Amino acid sequence: MSRVTKITKIEIDGDACSGCKLCIEACFMDVIRWDDEEEKPVVAYPEDCRLCLFCEDACPVQCIEVIPPW
Repeated sequence: MSRVTKITKIEIDGDACSGCKLCIEACFMDVIRWDDEEEKPVVAYPEDCRLCLFCEDACPVQCIEVIPPW
């Protein structure tokens, strides 16, 4: 019997992002990382998200949306 793991989806509006890095600082699971080339945050490990919503709350321009897998 196989087990399907549902992963939280995290959307970041790169156009709206100000590049403040507060979401990265807020994420204690290191789900969000900084992309030096693009100079924007990226969702590196969505499977590690614990749905705390700290990244959403920390974002001053509200460009992050955490979408639970249910």
